[in-house]
Amino acid sequence: MKEIFHVTDPEALKSLAIPERVKIIELFEDLEPRTAKQIATELGENAARLHYHVKELVRVGLLEQVDTRVKGSIVEKYYQPVAKVIQVNLQLMIEENAHQISDILFTPLRTTEQDLVRTLNRFVSSDADVRKDYQDTFALNVSEFYLTKEERNQLVDELNAIIRKYKDLKNTDGRRKFKYFNILFPLSPPDPVENDDSFVDADDQEE
Repeated sequence: MKEIFHVTDPEALKSLAIPERVKIIELFEDLEPRTAKQIATELGENAARLHYHVKELVRVGLLEQVDTRVKGSIVEKYYQPVAKVIQVNLQLMIEENAHQISDILFTPLRTTEQDLVRTLNRFVSSDADVRKDYQDTFALNVSEFYLTKEERNQLVDELNAIIRKYKDLKNTDGRRKFKYFNILFPLSPPDPVENDDSFVDADDQEE
């Protein structure tokens, strides 16, 4: 499995705007190969419908078949994401179809929100003893930075390195499944290019 896969195919990009396919990719946080049937069971989805989404993810290059096992007369195909980290180039989204940007960006955000609400509901409805198990399990960090392009790239590289380190950990006794979601975006526009006649300061405009 690759460390990072950069999405360059518009068809793969469109798949990341479909919630069912995002959920499938997110399921592989433990990096363990799964069959389409296992994926459907874990997600609680219809097997036939789920299998269609798996095939589409394979077709666009986001999932790959990594193993085949024969059990009696049944041939089981096992799948994995093509990389530990899948990154999308924003410029590709803009060039392909600008109005899809919000769908692609917000689909994982919406699925994360749903997961968080389920966890919070489980916490609220639990008794006191169970609630103790949730102590020190939530973390929230909202930050703003002033960064150059080089510093931004360095920050992303460092975060990816940390994430890859922990994604290699296996599901063993004493470990719980956690979800981590982060998004980095600019709050201010880029500085105008020097000698760019297309940029006119409001104070310089004639009445």
